[in-house]
Amino acid sequence: MILRCSTAWQAVCNLKGVTVPQTVSPVDWAVRAEAPSAAIYSFVPAGGAEGARSESRRAVRQLAESIGAYLADAGDDRIVLLADFSGSQSHPRSSIVCKDLWDADPAEAAEAIRFSEAVFLVSTTDPASVEDACAHAAWLRYVMRSLQRDHACGLLLVPSPHGIPEVEAEHRIGLPMCGVFRSAEHTAQLARRIAQD
Repeated sequence: MILRCSTAWQAVCNLKGVTVPQTVSPVDWAVRAEAPSAAIYSFVPAGGAEGARSESRRAVRQLAESIGAYLADAGDDRIVLLADFSGSQSHPRSSIVCKDLWDADPAEAAEAIRFSEAVFLVSTTDPASVEDACAHAAWLRYVMRSLQRDHACGLLLVPSPHGIPEVEAEHRIGLPMCGVFRSAEHTAQLARRIAQD
């Protein structure tokens, strides 16, 4: 996933050598003015079974760690927090917050999404997880439309052995694919793009 700052964000996804541009709406700055100064990215892990859900959450955790490693290597003093809804919600200034919305109730999740730079649905590619991701995507599209930020969300996939092909999973889920966690290098690339925005 590559996020570029411009009038509207452009997420460019590489699918087997084919570049597909996807416009991601800019942040609603009036809403953002009320938010903490931290850059917030929300992640909605999906999964048909506990193991698949855990795999999606593990990918989010690895992404947060990769963002932190990138910032440290670049001499950037921002900190990266992986936040959930089991404890305090205060965030230091000058940070990047990766919100895991798995255990958030719908009202908490909608509020977190309201203040997020972008929202990503994270799913493994096994059939049950893709089906679960479809339900999450429908809810996410509803929330994003109500905030008038329809294009500020995307799909991150974690390949499963014998899973549905990524392009088919993207088609079924109905969100633009912004990245695939195939390797540590793919995770690091995604981390760099988020940290640079």
